[in-house]
Amino acid sequence: MAFLGKKKNGLRLKTALCALGVVGALGLGGESAKAASMPLVVAAENTWGDIAAQIAAPDMRVVAILSSPTVDPHEYQTTPTDARMIAAAELVVANGAGYDAWADKLVAASGLLPARYVKADSWSPWQEGGNPHLWFNLDAVSAFVKHFAEACAHIDPEHADGYAGRAEKMQLAIQSIQAHANLLKAHVAGMHVAATEPLFTPLADLLGLQMDEQAYQLAIMNDVEPAPSTVATFESDLKEHRLKMLVYNQQVEEPSVRHLLELAQESKVPTLPLSEMLPARQHWQVWVHGILSQTGQLLGVQQ
Repeated sequence: MAFLGKKKNGLRLKTALCALGVVGALGLGGESAKAASMPLVVAAENTWGDIAAQIAAPDMRVVAILSSPTVDPHEYQTTPTDARMIAAAELVVANGAGYDAWADKLVAASGLLPARYVKADSWSPWQEGGNPHLWFNLDAVSAFVKHFAEACAHIDPEHADGYAGRAEKMQLAIQSIQAHANLLKAHVAGMHVAATEPLFTPLADLLGLQMDEQAYQLAIMNDVEPAPSTVATFESDLKEHRLKMLVYNQQVEEPSVRHLLELAQESKVPTLPLSEMLPARQHWQVWVHGILSQTGQLLGVQQ
């Protein structure tokens, strides 16, 4: 399935631009003279910001531009505050893969050296047209951790050992997620599931699940009206219990998505809500473990 990587317009919840401009601090507490003097890392999204903060802190200060679960990163309209932050940053991190092209524009305008722009698509197996939700792709996250730690050490060699040590802890956390997935896979591999858009697909692949209704998912992700035949197939698969679970993006308000959720509930097909942003007060690895645990429970795995 090919992904365009950028939505067109309109079908998602939007928040006011003033709310979008709020910056979430990660890894470090409140602003202080000491924090202000530290090298600044700016993350496009709080998913990558949290991973970066677990490596960079306490020797660098990490902030994320986007953190609200109601924000559409594909269509985010940047603010002068965002531009000033990126201009002041020693490092910038982003998802890439066409997901946050607005960050590319800000970085280009800032004059930041390419080596200081760490994008998750740069070293992952991702190719043009692939799934852009790289924070659920363990290979992409592992590569990001390695290269981000190296970038930190390059600009702050005094704390290189700290960055390397914290990166190793993150790699162990990734291995723990893989082990969790392997345990679940033994019970759920081959089960047919579906989603309203391909946010869950990297984790479904990790678990060996059979992801159905992909034509519908691609249409919704790219703000295209699904074909009537595509919707009819999806409805039939829910009614006939050919699907063991339906995953949906909490940020989507498209009427056909709401209809499918209602149909899943009527048909007693379990539903799993997801967001493209890291929930408040959670680390990335805790979040992913939680998604895996919830998936196992919904699919009837005793844990």
